[in-house]
Amino acid sequence: MRWTLRISFLLFLAWAIFMVSPFVALYDLGRAVAAKDMDRIAERVNFNALRTSLSRQILGDYLKEKDLQGAELDLATEAGSALLNPLVEQLVTPQALADLFEDGWPERAAGGRSGTAVAPRFDVGSFDQAWRTFFFSESQGFRSVTIPVPVDQPKDRQFRITMRLRYATWRLSGIELPAPLREELIKRAAVAAR
Repeated sequence: MRWTLRISFLLFLAWAIFMVSPFVALYDLGRAVAAKDMDRIAERVNFNALRTSLSRQILGDYLKEKDLQGAELDLATEAGSALLNPLVEQLVTPQALADLFEDGWPERAAGGRSGTAVAPRFDVGSFDQAWRTFFFSESQGFRSVTIPVPVDQPKDRQFRITMRLRYATWRLSGIELPAPLREELIKRAAVAAR
């Protein structure tokens, strides 16, 4: 009976550590941003997956406004990808991510501040805030967790950060930008294309 309790306790402890580990990795990323440690930021980010995530949502929002189907949609998708590629490449750097996480706007990558975004905060001010962040996060299997930050903001002003487990390390693999920030990036991409 003692061995059963010990094994059960160890399994519960391993499960609890696993459940908390993506939040610890996100907190570590926040500390790297605060310290402006670009090497540590680069270690915690999967830039290829992040590039895909940003391209899909910005292009998806842009094409949602258009009423296109079939060949027109395919052509618009290719043209939009070519148009957005320079902007997305500027957003997917350790420095641009540091800017984005500090004040909600990637200043060096996308120009002057828009004034509409709220900065995603990784610091945990209280147990209540940590619990709410954990409670509102969404697990997609054992290898991926989406975390809304800041949790106290309305959904349309939150960043939804996806952390994905690769080997034994949780890495940032996607950021769903708030709607005002996506709209501003679409406008800036259209102006840059002219």
